[in-house]
Amino acid sequence: MSKKILYIAIVWNQHQPFYLDTEREEFIMPWVRLHAAKDYEHMATILENYPEVKATFSLSPSLLEQLQVYLQHGALDHYLQVMKEARDLAEAEKCFLLQHYFDIQWEKVIFRYPFYRQLLERQGMVTEPGAVQEALSKFVTQDYLDLQVWFNLVWMDPERRAQDPFLSMLVKKGRNFSEEEKNELMRRQFEVLARVIPTHGRLQEEGQIEVITTAYYHPILPLLIDSHTALRPSPGLALPPRFRFAEDAREQVKMAVEQYNNLFGQPPRGFWPPEQAVSPETVSMLAAEGLQWTISDEQILCKSMHVEIYRDGYGHVLNPEVLYRPYLVSTAGVELPVIFRDHQLSDRIGFIYQHMSGRQAAEDLIHRLHKVRENLGENPDNFLVTLALDGENAWEWYPEDKTEFLHHFYQGLAADPYLQAVTVSDFLRENPPKRLITHLATGSWVDRSLTRWIGTHNKNTLWNYLLEAREAVQKEEERGRVPRERLKKALLNIYKAEGSDYTWWVDSMPYYLTAPFEALYRRHLVRVYKELGLPVPEYLYKPVIKPGPGEKKWQEDPLAGPVCIVPGWKRD
Repeated sequence: MSKKILYIAIVWNQHQPFYLDTEREEFIMPWVRLHAAKDYEHMATILENYPEVKATFSLSPSLLEQLQVYLQHGALDHYLQVMKEARDLAEAEKCFLLQHYFDIQWEKVIFRYPFYRQLLERQGMVTEPGAVQEALSKFVTQDYLDLQVWFNLVWMDPERRAQDPFLSMLVKKGRNFSEEEKNELMRRQFEVLARVIPTHGRLQEEGQIEVITTAYYHPILPLLIDSHTALRPSPGLALPPRFRFAEDAREQVKMAVEQYNNLFGQPPRGFWPPEQAVSPETVSMLAAEGLQWTISDEQILCKSMHVEIYRDGYGHVLNPEVLYRPYLVSTAGVELPVIFRDHQLSDRIGFIYQHMSGRQAAEDLIHRLHKVRENLGENPDNFLVTLALDGENAWEWYPEDKTEFLHHFYQGLAADPYLQAVTVSDFLRENPPKRLITHLATGSWVDRSLTRWIGTHNKNTLWNYLLEAREAVQKEEERGRVPRERLKKALLNIYKAEGSDYTWWVDSMPYYLTAPFEALYRRHLVRVYKELGLPVPEYLYKPVIKPGPGEKKWQEDPLAGPVCIVPGWKRD
């Protein structure tokens, strides 16, 4: 076998939608805070145990902005607002605790802690809205206090809980917590939030990680540039009237670069296109804004090069010299290096390895990387295997969260003389692309198309609303009647509504989970008209989506209280 080193790019994408309802100045969901407490800092600091291992982190600007809001203003999500003294809780707040303070994976997390599991069983193990009312009589004041502590405790990283004497004491104690202990827990949680940005900055300065950015509010850039580019991968797709505001796409990139400069004292080199959605126009724009590389999915590479990635029955790539190298994309007179992730290996981390122990999963991944080396044979080029995926959503499904898997994986990489984990920019500096792509395919990691965000009746309705609001801004700008500051605020709400998460959920996910996103989308557009001093179209006050067969309709404003998007575990 060749003694050449195989290079590995581990790219963790850390993103949260923009949850802030500016009308009420409240986050409709708590996932920025909770994933920051459990995942974001620890995902970076775990690498310090393995100086030989490097990784790349995409931190979305919408995530970073919301982190800063939490640190500046504190209790801005409803989950925090019910952290008052347990004896002062109103009945509605008790119902909220019983409804939402089990919002984490049940079997892999809650069932590990006997009293927390007991509280869940006493609640009835229900997630449906309004189903907890009858459980109120089964809980006393101390139970609510214990529930407040347990929920926030399990949303702290398990390795941190084990290493921190106070947190490990809470786990061992298990129940009958005090208000003082609860307050100390929350103080430590916010300490972790405060370290997320500085920790990434420090590790980047030390050379162990690379931090990259993405479009500010996470829009699908090809669709902002021209929504009809969705027809390239999906001819005949039913589309709404054409949305074509390349200036919005460019501004979302500029804002991201500006934020990155402010936080990290230098411009970003790499760029994660939201949902790995690319087009020739997108790549041209990124190059024009000074970005030095970007990333997409192997399906886009296949479509661009008119090739297939062949795998054997075990999933090992049989033509690895195609997938595991950077490419130079040439379009509109500019060139930009692009790397393409191994879709199947990335999905193993995201969806498959949760069914193994962390050690077994890490050993399987190391083995598969060695199979890549074996299949490359004596090829003299240096090759790069790209593992790229969400850096937060998989871990509560793992038996030991991320801890066991990442420690064993990084330990295996550090000890292996033939595998070397590198940052993307470091690899590209020494190994510029040798192969050219002159016709980059348009599409995303989802079925190498854009149909997850456009093309159904309800998705198209959202695009119609966005187009009408955007054209209203354009007209008022041309008329010159609205003060510049008001125009800027109107545009900012347009940019928020352009985020990919709204159309991702609509017509793709269950109604009850989708309704808050769709309601927040309309709220952003309502703010556009109010900033312009124009009448708000009546349709923006009416839900676009309706419950499907067997789904319960929201009986109140979906923004009146958060909803769990972390599936629990139910008995058959």
